[in-house]
Amino acid sequence: MIRPARAKVPATFHAKLMLPFAAPILVTFVLLALVGDQWPRDIAPGSGLKFAGLCTTAVSAFACWLHAVRAVDDRRVRGFAALLCAITGLMGWPVWSVGVLPSINGSVMTEPSAVRMTVERTEATHKSKSKGFYYWVWLKAGTGNARLYSGRYFISEDVYERLNRAAPDIVTVNVARGLLGAQIVTGFE
Repeated sequence: MIRPARAKVPATFHAKLMLPFAAPILVTFVLLALVGDQWPRDIAPGSGLKFAGLCTTAVSAFACWLHAVRAVDDRRVRGFAALLCAITGLMGWPVWSVGVLPSINGSVMTEPSAVRMTVERTEATHKSKSKGFYYWVWLKAGTGNARLYSGRYFISEDVYERLNRAAPDIVTVNVARGLLGAQIVTGFE
């Protein structure tokens, strides 16, 4: 049996196939270094950027695939590259959806508006690999309130302590629409 000749690929070929996963991580670090937490990024429940993240993933994976195979003519190698770019792109999807895009969404916002919601309970969860906590409040939307959905909202420790001390039935959530269309929680009253 005669085996087909092994295809020659550039030395950087395999590294380029990892870019759909590495690129959003690098962009996250760049945003962290340049912007920090100056742009609000607390997305309201039901207003996520998962579909936008999937679209960004598809475009970046396709661009990386084109870049990696531009000097390769072998169909088998091109197919392998497409499969690996799809896999590494899907690995990068959560990074785009919860890392990069919420920061970009918070770079430009509309004027905040106030929405009244019912407080169901507060909750503190352990940070992984740390002794600290994340703080949450479970809010329920009013019957005619379609602007925000019921769900678990991220809050600061100060707001958590204030809500536990005062135990209000109703809280006012300040919310604005971001650059990519997702609702951003800017504060609680």
